[in-house]
Amino acid sequence: MISEIGGIDHERTRERGRSDYCSTRTHTCCENRDDDCTVPILGDHLCYCDMFCDRGPDGGKYSPPLLLQHHSQETTVVRISRRRAAEKTFKTIRGWTAKVCVFVLWNGSCSIDGDTKEKNCEKCTCQSGLWKCDGTACLIQPDILEKLHTGRFSWTARNYSAFWGRSLSDGIKYRLGTLFPERSVQNMNEILIKPRELPEHFDSRDKWGHLINPVVDQGDCGSSWAVSTTGISSDRLAIISEGRINASLSSQQLLSCNQHRQKGCEGGYLDRAWWYIRKLGVVGDHCYPYVSGQSREPGHCLIPKRDYTDRRGLRCPSGSQDSTAFKMTPPYKVSSREEDIQTELMTNGPVQATFVVHEDFFMYAGGVYQHSDLAAQKGASSVAEGYHSVRVLGWGVDHSTGRPIKYWLCANSWGTQWGEDGYFKILRGDNHCEIESFVIGAWGKGSKRRRRFKMRKLRRFRKMFK
Repeated sequence: MISEIGGIDHERTRERGRSDYCSTRTHTCCENRDDDCTVPILGDHLCYCDMFCDRGPDGGKYSPPLLLQHHSQETTVVRISRRRAAEKTFKTIRGWTAKVCVFVLWNGSCSIDGDTKEKNCEKCTCQSGLWKCDGTACLIQPDILEKLHTGRFSWTARNYSAFWGRSLSDGIKYRLGTLFPERSVQNMNEILIKPRELPEHFDSRDKWGHLINPVVDQGDCGSSWAVSTTGISSDRLAIISEGRINASLSSQQLLSCNQHRQKGCEGGYLDRAWWYIRKLGVVGDHCYPYVSGQSREPGHCLIPKRDYTDRRGLRCPSGSQDSTAFKMTPPYKVSSREEDIQTELMTNGPVQATFVVHEDFFMYAGGVYQHSDLAAQKGASSVAEGYHSVRVLGWGVDHSTGRPIKYWLCANSWGTQWGEDGYFKILRGDNHCEIESFVIGAWGKGSKRRRRFKMRKLRRFRKMFK
């Protein structure tokens, strides 16, 4: 056995079953961290996480264990001294191969000027024996995460592997994607809604079940303007047709074909998205699948406008034979009154809401989100925001903190691994992050009989408030 590898001192432990380290860990690896960076040892797992790695210039109290595999298949676990920096990868030395996580232990010093390393999203260079990092604000800010863990907040946070190593500006650019509505759109007339008795809790999924579409993942494309529009359209088409139309509409078609004065994966306007789906219609996702989440590009339109007048009909890019295009009625604005939004939602289905996403929202894991000023306390370079559109599915009251907190229940578009299985709760009744300032509804073009009924009801509402 060896006690020193590559000039780094180690405390070694021969593995003959469960190690002391593994016996103290749970199967979830490290608390509050979503990380697949583990190495199996004799059927068990080792966890590499922030409590060991990337602790900053002062280092950590402990260092992460490394798995050393000898060419004879013997296994030894070693720990790196806190006073020494570990390299990012280890080569085979004296017949031993070390496997280590992609994170780096930092003690502030380095040996070769010009060497570069990555610390989260920051690029660091060795200068005069010390690591100098560029100060880029990251999507996951460990110091803020730690304060959210230990402080008294109405929500919890998590370190998402998908966001680790990404810059904050990158997240704002590629994970949101709604452009602030122009003044003429902001001033559009609000629908008048007849008040009704409202319960303390409501969830669209309980009322309409499978007619409400599941959470999707927009990936690395600022497409919330398209994803939320097709999501609301899908829900409301299913509701108004009583399940006869239950298709997930293609957000990719909106991204690729609705490009006039839109910015594709760098954002779009909701009113122009609604115009397209009202005038031309959008096919199902099975006909025009979503790919921009990987490419970061809206792509070329594969269903041009001229195809809508072609006698042969629309042709699906996927090759599917079902190329039905679904249309919506003109969208309408719901007033910012809490009760009006609740009534509209409970009566006609989920609504579309645009709100401001701040830097800490990316770390949301559960509870009722309320924006903190932790990043602002660090300075302007740690703060960023952008507009995002989501589906609002319901509301409720949270009592877990000892005091009632009203919230909206929303479906995000960052996949089911984020938040509460892809959903989140946000403070209700206070226009928090502007969540109640621009709420949109629309009716699907179902049967003519059903449409006439809806229009008569709308006219009755308007007469009542004249």
